[in-house]
Order: sequence, then structure tokens, then C-alpha cells
Amino acid sequence: MTSTNAAESDVQELARFGYSQQLNRTLGSFSSFALSFSVICITSGLFADYGRGLRVGGPAFVWTWLIVGIGQFLVALVFAQLARQIPLSGYAYQWTRELAGPWMGCCAGWMMIVQIVTGMAGVAYALASYLVPFFGITNTSPHIVAATIATLLLAGLINHFGIKLASLVNDVSVIAEMLGSVLIAILLLVVALIRKVHTIGYLFTHPQQPGGTAYLAAFFAASLMSVWTIGGFEAAANVAEETQMPKKRIPTAILAAEGSAVLLGFIMLIGFTLAIPSLERVVEHPTPALYIIASYFPGYVVNAALLLVSIAIFACVLANLTTVTRLVWAMARDGRLPASKFLSRVSKHKVPGNAIWVAIAITSVFTWWAQIEVVIMVICTFAMYVTYGIVVGAALWGSTGLDHQSSGSSKRIVSRPVCVAALGWIGSIITLLIYMSAQQFSRRAVVAVTFILLLSCIIGLGYRLFLWHDSLAVTTRN
Repeated sequence: MTSTNAAESDVQELARFGYSQQLNRTLGSFSSFALSFSVICITSGLFADYGRGLRVGGPAFVWTWLIVGIGQFLVALVFAQLARQIPLSGYAYQWTRELAGPWMGCCAGWMMIVQIVTGMAGVAYALASYLVPFFGITNTSPHIVAATIATLLLAGLINHFGIKLASLVNDVSVIAEMLGSVLIAILLLVVALIRKVHTIGYLFTHPQQPGGTAYLAAFFAASLMSVWTIGGFEAAANVAEETQMPKKRIPTAILAAEGSAVLLGFIMLIGFTLAIPSLERVVEHPTPALYIIASYFPGYVVNAALLLVSIAIFACVLANLTTVTRLVWAMARDGRLPASKFLSRVSKHKVPGNAIWVAIAITSVFTWWAQIEVVIMVICTFAMYVTYGIVVGAALWGSTGLDHQSSGSSKRIVSRPVCVAALGWIGSIITLLIYMSAQQFSRRAVVAVTFILLLSCIIGLGYRLFLWHDSLAVTTRN
């Protein structure tokens, strides 16, 4: 298929869902993959929460990465199938709306907005936590919040000037992450094996933690690092209307991003863990990953690593902003948000400019309120898995076919066994998050999770009342 025919086919596919092409459709296969890979950002997870995982679960916590990765791959399989059938921007809202109706679609969309806004704040906060002391600034909460907001503003400026610029920055960042963070981890692994710092058996130890089944509580608690990090693999679906041949490329991007993130992330965890010079010192250090690097390499290597890490984490912020603004724009286009007319406007650069700056403002206010990274992480992670649950539930129990399909087929578009398995996995993670929030995290984190539950109910009830009022007005006019 020629590029002209492919472009015409994409426009026709969009028209079948009742929409016209408003955004620039310029993203190719690698850019689609890079967007999802950047949102996962294995580097951010390792450098922000590796120390917490070691403190709670010891070296053995690295195996939680594979367990979570397998569970997330079930969700990725469902999302890949949905992306092939419903190639629309704002996936959580659009997929759920098509399968379970507008009310559930709005619930999923609102919840995902909460997820990405808080996740973007958490990633930017993690980056600021590294950069503030690096530049010799006092590592206080106000300074970190100010640096976080500055990071968000820079991401907003790049996004404002078009998807092509944002994707270019993101593509380069992903290459830097793969060549930087992963390469350093491999070098650490080689050095650790040559020097015999630890044997492979060290990966199954958990000093100062209980043995037997009693260790499971610590193991589950340590898994939160993996649970938080291995998410967002579906981000490419949020820019479906800016991707060429999205029905083919986005499902591939989702599965490739998830699979490569799990594989490369596990290699990084093994490399860093086997190279630990002293577990006691590492868990007490404010930047454990950099401490391990500094134990084997000169200062300029540590600075280079910090640079590459900063680039990767900033790319994650940029990719999150790109995805959330497309979701906001997609919902506003259908009149599902306050100030929808304002938020649905497309700028001369063919991007939802108003949505970009509103998202920046809301994220900045949230960062100023939360200020504690663990609070941000808990809210983001909880909202993410609730969103996943709504989407997978819609695929399982919603409509079994799509009127938009040219074949008119009514067969199920997503595998039922995969949906059941994915939903079981999501339910177990949500249960774990609620339990851990109550047991280990601050009161503010518990309040935040409760707030999200209440917000979900309020949004659902509010939208039900909106539909009832709208239908009543139509009946009265008739």
C-alpha cells in the first residue's frame, strides 16, 4: 500500500467513527513504539524507587519485576486487540465508550486523566529530586517543587510546537536511554561477575527480612516499584489519530514496548543488584543507583549516567503530556468535559494547545499540594489500575461487536480468556494497593486513594444526571 493510499485509508477509517482528520498524522513505527516505551520509563523506576525496593524486600525483590511484567503482558494483549479495532485517540475513553456506552467511557476517561496527571507529576518530581542537589541547590521541598514545575513548562513548550518536534525529542531520548542506562547496567553486571562481588544466589536473599511465608508480605510490598513502573505501555494508542496506519502499528508498539521494557528492565535490575558493594550503605543512600555506579566508575561516568537518566525521565514527562492532552482533546471533542469548546481547539501547529497548558497548570497545582513522591506514586498507580480494570471489563462484558466494522460482524473482538486473566491480575493489584496504602503509607496517601474512589462515584453519578437531564430536555422539545 502506497503512502497516499494508506493516508486515505486512515482518513476513511476515522470517518467511519464519525470524526474528521484534525491533527497531523506523521508518527511512524519507531515513534509509536518510543512513545509507549518512554511512558513506561524503566530508568525512572530504577533510579527513583530502586532503593525503596531493596529496603523493603532485599535483593530478592528483583523477581517481582518478572511477575508484574507477565501480569501486565495480559493487559497489553487485550489493549493490542482493542487498538486494532478502535484506532482513535484517547483510548480509555474511546474504547470503553464503544464497548460499554458513554457513561462508562467518561468514567474511564476521567480516571485516566487522574492517572496521567499524577504520574507526570511523579516523574517530573523524581527528575527534580536528582537535578536540584546536582546543581548545588539545597535539596528542600520548595526547591524540588519549583524545579518540577519548570520541567513541566519545558515539556509544555516542546509539545506546543507540534507532535513532530515532540516525537523527535522522544525518539532521541529513547535511543539515549537504551544506549545509556541499559549499557551501564550491562557493564556493571560484567564487572560484578568478573570480580565475583556476589553469586547469582544473592538474587534470592533478603537480609534482615523474615524467612519462609512470612517474607511474602515484604515481597509484595517491594513489588510496588514494579507495579508503578511497568505501566503506560498503551500510550501509543492515545495518539492513534496522529499515527500512520494505526491499526497495524499501534498494537505492535504496545506489545513491543511492554516486552522490551520487561526484558531490559530485568537486565538492569540484575546488573545493579549483583554489583551492590554494600547493601547497608546502598539502602541508606539518597541515590542508590548512582552510588553503585560511582563505586566502580570515575566521576565523569557518573555524570554521564545522570545526564542520560535525566534525558530519559524528561522524555517520560514529555510523553505523558502528549498522551494526556490527546485524551482531554478527544473527550472535549465529544463535549464530555467542562469547557469542552475551549479544550477541543486545535492550534495552528495542529495540536490541542489549550489542553496542553490546562494540563500543565493542573499538574503544577497537584505537585504543590502533594509534595511527597510516595503520595504521588500511590495516587497514580491506583488510578492507572482502576482505568485498566474499566477498559478490560468493558471488553469482557460490553458490546460483542462494533457497528463501525465494515464487515458488520458481531463476533467478539477481544479474547474472553485473556480478558478474564487480565481482569483477575488487575483486581489483585488493586487489592494490594489498598492494603499497602493502609498498612505502610502516610495518612495523606490513604486519603488520596479514598478521594479517587469518591471522585469516581461522583463523576459517574454526575454524568448519569447529565444524560438524564439531556434526554429530558429532548423529550420536552419534542
